[in-house]
Amino acid sequence: MMKRLMFLAVLMGAFQFLCSSQNIISDKSNIEFRVANLGANKVKGNFSGMTGSVNFDPKNISAASFDVCIDAATLDTRMKKRDAVLKGPKYFDVETYPEICFRSKSVTSTGMSYKVTGTLSMHGERQEAEIIFNYSRKTFTGKLKVNRQDYKLGPSSGVLVGKQVDITITCVIE
Repeated sequence: MMKRLMFLAVLMGAFQFLCSSQNIISDKSNIEFRVANLGANKVKGNFSGMTGSVNFDPKNISAASFDVCIDAATLDTRMKKRDAVLKGPKYFDVETYPEICFRSKSVTSTGMSYKVTGTLSMHGERQEAEIIFNYSRKTFTGKLKVNRQDYKLGPSSGVLVGKQVDITITCVIE
């Protein structure tokens, strides 16, 4: 009887470990972006301050979930004047919309990588997004492309600032 109780306790502990979400290590996680500037140059920048939770077990993809936010005010292009404009009302309006968030709906295996589909919320807009990512040693590395106009960011033309933004996500979990 005692052996059965101990086995049940170990089994419950393992189940709780596998089903619990993993926390994001904020200081090791970030988002990098690239966008065309004047058609020829690429502006690079990043966001930090990622928070949220991840529930991911490569052996149980159907139960995987991501609920992640980034602090929009951490935007950094290494040019203070440009950062101030981007954080202002014409672009991210970080005072009104302080976070950029992603909440998954589904995760699937695509062979050597994974695809997560969910809702990306930014600047008061919500759009479905797909992120292709790899997972190794508690680190997710993902890529996606976003049309900034879908989120009403910046001017409507794509002359000064390109419409497509290339995003790379690095998310490290405990």
